[in-house]
Amino acid sequence: MADQREILIGVINSISKKLIDAEKILTDLDSPVGDADCGTGVRRGFEAVLNVFPELSQMELGDILKKVGFTLAYTIGGTSGAMLGTGFIETGKSIGDNKNPEIFDWISALENSLAVIKRRGGNTQVGDKTMVDALEPAVESMKKYLKNNQTQIITILESALKAAQEGSDKTIDMIARKGRASYLGERSKGHRDPGSMIICLMFEAALDYLKK
Repeated sequence: MADQREILIGVINSISKKLIDAEKILTDLDSPVGDADCGTGVRRGFEAVLNVFPELSQMELGDILKKVGFTLAYTIGGTSGAMLGTGFIETGKSIGDNKNPEIFDWISALENSLAVIKRRGGNTQVGDKTMVDALEPAVESMKKYLKNNQTQIITILESALKAAQEGSDKTIDMIARKGRASYLGERSKGHRDPGSMIICLMFEAALDYLKK
């Protein structure tokens, strides 16, 4: 079995490539509700992450996540950069010096990073039409599995992906209350939130890698 560092780097590699490839999808989603720069920003951020890969293999888990987070925050810019960067940085802080975290530690770290993302977004809630609409249901679904003593990572991630996709689908009928899309008011309705799509793609990419 590969060690956790190797697995984490593999997951980050899979996420980076999937989001670089999704540039057009994200730009098309962002065009009606934002600046149409979400796809290019996200591509730029994850290309920068691939560039720091040689450094990651020398780092501990928490530091790998923080390095990825700071790289994204510096290169993507805007809300997407701040929120994605925060997500990775806070997950890294929660994992800390733990060299062999259990599945429980990972889910707890994701829950902590969700809380900070919500706070940094101005107390964002589900229903505001942001990435939180996909991320919170995913985290809640993972916690449910843990309560039932299910520790099969693939099963847990499949459930999280399904919850994220359902949450993202719901954003289509929402009126945005946060971010640039909120300036459109009623006209933001009928469009999927790009941030929620990013979360779905990240879970999909993690799952793709772990299934291999």
